[in-house]
Amino acid sequence: MPSRRKNKRNADINQIEPILEPKRSGKIKTSEPNKEALLEVFAVQKKENTCVDDLKVKVAKDTKGVPSKRKKKIGGEENKIQKEMRESIGKKVLDSVKKSKKLLGVHASAAGGLEQAIFNARAEGCQSFALFLRNQRRWDSKPLEEEVVVNWWKAIKETQFPLERVVPHGSYLMNPGSYDEQTLTKTRVAMLEECQRAEKLGITLYNFHPGSSVGKCTTEECIARCAETIDYVVERTENVIMVVETMAGQGNTIGGKFEELRDIIDKVKNKDRIGVCIDTCHIFAAGYDIRKKESYDDTMRKFGEIVGFEYLKAIHLNDSKADLGSHLDRHENIGKGKLKEETFSHFMNDTRLDGIPMILETPEGMYPEEMILLYELDNN
Repeated sequence: MPSRRKNKRNADINQIEPILEPKRSGKIKTSEPNKEALLEVFAVQKKENTCVDDLKVKVAKDTKGVPSKRKKKIGGEENKIQKEMRESIGKKVLDSVKKSKKLLGVHASAAGGLEQAIFNARAEGCQSFALFLRNQRRWDSKPLEEEVVVNWWKAIKETQFPLERVVPHGSYLMNPGSYDEQTLTKTRVAMLEECQRAEKLGITLYNFHPGSSVGKCTTEECIARCAETIDYVVERTENVIMVVETMAGQGNTIGGKFEELRDIIDKVKNKDRIGVCIDTCHIFAAGYDIRKKESYDDTMRKFGEIVGFEYLKAIHLNDSKADLGSHLDRHENIGKGKLKEETFSHFMNDTRLDGIPMILETPEGMYPEEMILLYELDNN
């Protein structure tokens, strides 16, 4: 586990950390650039395979060392561990909010049912959260069952969690700008299905990666196909907003430059149904310096002029293990990477970002501590 911050912030944090599960390592060493996507998928798989009710005991084993069967949980309800965490850890996080207008959250596990993401997010004091709406490791998935929808709405009614603060993430298998017709067709079918799920759940934002040419076509052609994919989904749904994520610019991926995001938006027919998510690790790796106040202001000025803040719908707050302009997507815990705490102070004190979901995708195990730190950086 990364070394603890040695300052007064740890006074309260040390009281809650024994309850938290030790951080699991999602590191995979590789020297092959094309393994980058696998690293990201691996990290998310770690999330999906862990539920909050496993925080104290990972796997109960019988005398023979075989994992014992667990009782089937009643859907749509907060379990005992989630309640205990919400009343202790979650409360500490929310108490640190004070007058901040920033909506911090994490990528919550939906293991055991989509509604569990709501309870898991609240257990850690989230004011926003991300989740996967289906198995992100498969192209096909069984239809969304009515019971799942009922349990979701039951949880929403019980918790009163604002649906406009929920930002599901699309499957990493998808390539909206693919030149390969088979991959493109599978992507559009899967993306449409996920967005239709979102609408059944009352979710209005849908975050996804814009894709890659894979060296099979030009950047311009890839951008055009991505825009066509967005149009395809928008024309077959009612109100979900398609939120394109900024990328690190590795290999043949698009979205590493603000100009590429602008070009995607320009080609989309319905401008009311398109948005952008800034990922701090990604834009830094792509070459946008956000460490000092002057460089942060310059980067955000460029974003405003090239893309436009009216399109900013979400933010992913991640530190970076890789250097500026490295084009490597390597997330790190807040303040532990190349960006440092000062960078996140700029984001937390930028009033243009008030009321926008700000999701942490950092290595797991320190979410509450990181959110408390971030709220303490807010001088407003």
